[in-house]
Amino acid sequence: MLKRNLLRGLALVSLAGVLAGCGASQLTSKATSSSTSAKSTKTQTKRQRLISALPKGVKSTDSDLVVVNKWHKRAEMTFNKSSVDGIEVRSSIVKPLKAFLAGAKKAGYPATIVSGYRSVAYQKEVWDQSIQTYENQGKSAKEALKLTKEYVAVPSGSEHETGLAADIMNTHWYSTHGNQLLSSSDKNKGQQWLINHAADYGFVLRFTKDGKQSTGIDYESWHFRYVGKASAEFMTKHNLTLEQYVSLLQAREKAAK
Repeated sequence: MLKRNLLRGLALVSLAGVLAGCGASQLTSKATSSSTSAKSTKTQTKRQRLISALPKGVKSTDSDLVVVNKWHKRAEMTFNKSSVDGIEVRSSIVKPLKAFLAGAKKAGYPATIVSGYRSVAYQKEVWDQSIQTYENQGKSAKEALKLTKEYVAVPSGSEHETGLAADIMNTHWYSTHGNQLLSSSDKNKGQQWLINHAADYGFVLRFTKDGKQSTGIDYESWHFRYVGKASAEFMTKHNLTLEQYVSLLQAREKAAK
């Protein structure tokens, strides 16, 4: 009898343990689910707040906001072109670009436009040249391609093809560093001025330090893109890439239908 009661007691203890374990598992699962849901809600709430705060009158289809990257390739685009300091850009950005450069000069930091509009054909030459340069340095074809993808946009996927982008460098830093486009230029006060004041003229630093996931391009402290003052101020304030910003505009437009 003693043995039977002992076994029965052990069975009850075991069953209680199993049931307790099930309860704990369910609680853990519910807690995890609740945490994930809360995180998702928080993210969604932040996105909704951004959408509500978007500049009035700006549309995702505005010509200044055209998105061109490796996921959104474009055939050769047609628009009027003009030159600023011998560099060709879209005519519509000549005035703000000149004002940007004048502002830098007035602040004591003269700047140089290194590159502006590029045709698809020219971008192909830049792409091929980059690969060849790395191979000449002893890199394998695979390594050369990988390195090129980090900083050079694929043909038909380059910002420069829009005529709205310009590589701008502090003149002194650029001339004393072998006329190279290097991200480390952001340590220079002149380049910092360009980055910090770009939005005042309707420009944004296109490829930010934490924006690669959406842009596909590593950080570039010299590549500026015209998007218009209202958009530039909003993007800069909220640290948004053009891809992220246009996505928010599209969400607002979809909700308004």
